[in-house]
Amino acid sequence: MAKNELVSAWKLDDEAQGILLMKVLEDEGILSELKSEQIPWMNGIMKAARGYWGDLMVLERDAVSAGEIIQSYLGKYNDSSSEI
Repeated sequence: MAKNELVSAWKLDDEAQGILLMKVLEDEGILSELKSEQIPWMNGIMKAARGYWGDLMVLERDAVSAGEIIQSYLGKYNDSSSEI
């Protein structure tokens, strides 16, 4: 696979999570785009079938870094919720 092909960096729960994580990656200099697995007019059918909304796509050369950035970002919020 060429380093400039798009690959999935993260399975998304919903579009809002995708938009948020796109911004997180953009702030780190990594471009990304959303790939929805949803079918128009079939509200949520594919999420129920596949278990996720869609993919956050990045260039293959950025995939490892993107995954680490996302894990770090989401981990901060998962860890802080136990302190409340």
